Formats: sequence, C-alpha cells, structure tokens
Amino acid sequence: MHSPERHRAAPVSHLARIEAMDVIRGVALFGVLMMNLAFAFRLPFWGIHPEEHDVRLDHVVMRVESILLSGKARTLFTILFGIGLAIFLERAKTKGRSATGLLTRRLFFLLAFGLAHVFLVWNGDILVSYAVVGFIAMGFMHQRTAVLYATIAACLVYPALATLWPALMALANTKVPGHYEQAFLVYGSGTYLDVVRFRAYEFFHLVGRGHIIFWSSELANMLVGFLIWRSGVLRSPEDYRRPLRWVASSGIAIGFGYALYRAILSELHRPSAPSAWQSFFSGTALLSFALGYGAGILLLLQRANWRRWLGAFAPLGRMAFTNYLTQSIVFSTVFYGYGFGLLGKVGYAGTAMMGIACYILQGIASTVWLRHFQFGPFEWAWRSLTYGTWQPLSRTRPQADP
Repeated sequence: MHSPERHRAAPVSHLARIEAMDVIRGVALFGVLMMNLAFAFRLPFWGIHPEEHDVRLDHVVMRVESILLSGKARTLFTILFGIGLAIFLERAKTKGRSATGLLTRRLFFLLAFGLAHVFLVWNGDILVSYAVVGFIAMGFMHQRTAVLYATIAACLVYPALATLWPALMALANTKVPGHYEQAFLVYGSGTYLDVVRFRAYEFFHLVGRGHIIFWSSELANMLVGFLIWRSGVLRSPEDYRRPLRWVASSGIAIGFGYALYRAILSELHRPSAPSAWQSFFSGTALLSFALGYGAGILLLLQRANWRRWLGAFAPLGRMAFTNYLTQSIVFSTVFYGYGFGLLGKVGYAGTAMMGIACYILQGIASTVWLRHFQFGPFEWAWRSLTYGTWQPLSRTRPQADP
C-alpha cells in the first residue's frame, strides 16, 4: 500500500458517525447471534432440521426466538447495510476519487472476506450475499424514489410468484435427501480439512440455489435502506416523531401478529402448505417488524434515560464486522468436531445462554477496545483495503468511515 495524497479519499471523522445507527446495529447483532446459534451453529446449516421438543424450556425458548427474532434481526441488519452504502457513496462524493470506484473496491474486499469466511470458518455467512447484492444495489443508487419503490415491490412479489412456478422452486430447493445426515456426520466428527472440503461442496452445490429467492429479499431490504437515508429521518429523528410512532406501532403489530399466527398453526400441528399469499405476506411482515424495531429504537433514543441505557449497544454496533466474524470463529470451534464437538448436543435454551454470555463479553471487549482504537481490527483492515492505504488505528488521529 502506498502513502495517501492530499486529494485522496479518506474516512471522515468518527465524530460524524451517526450513533443511532451504531445502537440499532448493535441490537440487531444480538438477534443475528441468537438465531445463528439456534438454527445454524448447533445443527448443520443446510438441510431439513428435525423438530426438537423434548425439553419444555427448549420449546418455549425456540418459540420466543422464532416470534421475536427469527428473520427480523437479519432484515434490520440488511436495511442498515443499505443505509451504510448510501452514506458511504454520499460522503465519498465529497472526496477526490470516484465514489463508485471506491464503493466497488469496498464491496470487492467484502466479497473476499466473505469467501474466506465461507470456506475457512462457517458456511452460514452473510457477507458474500451482502457483497453480491450490494453490487446489484449500486445500480439503483441514483434512481428516482418511484423506481426504488417499484423495485422493492417486485422483490417482495417475486418469491410469491415463484411458489406458482414449480420449476423455479425446484431450482431453489436445497433440501437434498440424505444431506442433513451426511452434514451432521462431517461437522460433528470430521477433521478441520474434512469440514473445509464439505463446506466447499455445499457452497458449489447448494448455496447458489438457496440464494436465488433469498437475494431478492436482500435487495428489497437494501433499497429500503436507501429510501430511509433519503428521507432524512436519521439526520434529525426528532423531526419525525409522529411518522416514527406510526411505523413502530404498525410495523411491530403486523410483524408480531403474523409471527404469532404462524406459531399457533405450528403448535396446533396445522402447518399450511406454502402459497403465494403466505410467501408475500411473510416477507412483508418481516420487513414491517424490522422497520418497527428500528423506528422504536430511534424514538427511545430521544429520551435521556433510554439513550444512556441503549448507548451500551453502540460499541457492539461500531465493531459489528469484527464481532460477527469472531462469533463464527468461536462457535464453529465450539460445535464442530475439530473443536469441542457439541453439534446436536445443546438445546435452544443452552444456545440462548451461550449467546447472551458471548454478547456481554463482546460488549465489554468492544467498549475497552474503542477507548484506545477508532474501530475494530476487521473494520480497520476493510477500510485500509478500501482506501488503498493503511488507516490510522489509534484514537489520537480520529478518522472513520460510515
């Protein structure tokens, strides 16, 4: 890497960061961790998971997590990623390099991190999807608001229409007979090299198929992030209290109501067959719930007592990239055979306790780290690669990028 020039693009001051985004990202990180532990670390990520209701506490924890967190935290995280793309492009325009070129570099290196994460650590990775869909989303950054709304609607309708097209659903199907049993054997008792080889097999044979429909919802969420940034609500949320109250109340009501409805059907052992209506409403309800959560947090941050309490989530959000990758390293070691081999041996309640303990420890570590450094180690590496020069890490020279 070469020395920076005066006119080159560089990260902006950490004082210009939007703390509300860090808080919301930190909260979303907790939900992502809990869901990953419940449905992707403790059991193989790809395949048909068996229902486990032997322990009543596990059953209760599973239902609570499914209703309140499943899909919602990931959706909120993706919306925040879209907001981050919009902020990055807007701020980069004021610098001396091509904003599009800089963002392309940023996504390219995110893709590189994601591929390393997939093959070497854990195949439940979200970074590859964010990079790929981010490249697609770049094409919409300068589009009119009406175009963004139309594209979001199309992305939400697409999975519903896919249920009416058997060939497309078959192409996206990752429920391969016998795969779960094979995955359980490899991940549960295989060596590290066995696991790496099997992850490569899953990536080339299942990941692309499983993401055909998934990426459409991710694009919708990122474009929602673009619209949120354009609205100005994050710049001055105090001016949008009434809309925020409406989004928070209606979004949470719609999302919670639908999640509870699905949970009741499952409890009554009456899971209805997939339909276009259910597919569309499921995606819409997830988006509504996530927006409701985000709006609710923005409202709470306008109250001094809540702002002090929620501020504890900001360091976790500022180091979300590092914390996310660290979670993967730790829990793949905990559950896979080359580590502690706990795959399939811990229930929902056990993983919930693990997740809470890990999150608290990461909160402490993030707070201590950020007293001395501007951003986490992986954030620093990503920024340095993006800008093509080593970024100052010490807080003595405050610089940061969205």
